[in-house]
Amino acid sequence: MTEDLRDRIRYEARDGRAYITFCRPEKRNALTYEMFDRMMEHIETAERDDDVRCIIFKGEGPDFSTGHDLAQVGSEYGFSREPGARRPSQRIRIHFDKHHVEQFRHLFYCIKPTMSLVQGNCVGAGLYIVEACDLAIAADNARIGHPEQKMGLAGSSYMTSWCILTLGPKRARELLLLGEVMDGKRAAELGIVNKSVPLEDLEEAGEQWAERIVRLPRDAIAIGKAATHLAMDSLGMTSQFVHGYVGHALGTNIRYEPDELNFMKERSKSGVTGAAKKREGRYDEASKKKTKKK
Repeated sequence: MTEDLRDRIRYEARDGRAYITFCRPEKRNALTYEMFDRMMEHIETAERDDDVRCIIFKGEGPDFSTGHDLAQVGSEYGFSREPGARRPSQRIRIHFDKHHVEQFRHLFYCIKPTMSLVQGNCVGAGLYIVEACDLAIAADNARIGHPEQKMGLAGSSYMTSWCILTLGPKRARELLLLGEVMDGKRAAELGIVNKSVPLEDLEEAGEQWAERIVRLPRDAIAIGKAATHLAMDSLGMTSQFVHGYVGHALGTNIRYEPDELNFMKERSKSGVTGAAKKREGRYDEASKKKTKKK
């Protein structure tokens, strides 16, 4: 019997908080599209519960989330891998990507305050979740970044406007174009998370902030969130979720030249782990390459 991975997203509500926990530690909490669907159901449950004043996202085990399950990426459009099969149309790509990117929009515009507690690996879509939350606290030794950009998007993320507003244009381009990973302390310095604490203090730091939030009047929380949404719209933040899904649909249809690394092709030959190692090795080699003296 095949396991329903949607059950790997756990929901618990108590003491004014709703906890949404990623429970797939053996895969570093990599998230399938079905798990994203369940996560959205939990967010909607928390939004309807008048006793919930704060939603907290956590990862079970040593990692927060390594983002999208790479075993699914590239196959999300339902096309056949049989020889001679037609590639999926742009309309199929756009329809699927619009649905998925709107999930991040829903989190970004959630009517309840949201907070992420980040430990271990927090990359790709895992970091998109953090970026879409109101607050984030990271462990000092967390590994945070967008290395998935090396697979083909190269700077066109779902949260590009947020990155530019938070980091400034140059730093945002650096984060997305180079795809480097940083620790929690550096992420706090750049404003990607609010603060960084030792790993053993992460849970307590989150609970302290949550307790301060749940003591606020419910109407005050709702008004504050609505005012934030108005401010975000005035800054043009809604548009990032449109160019996000269009950019992803185009990015999954890029043409690889002979001297470029095709992650999907490598995955079919050596599996997800082997393809990921080859991808990182390619960029590690570039970082270590010494500039020849003239």
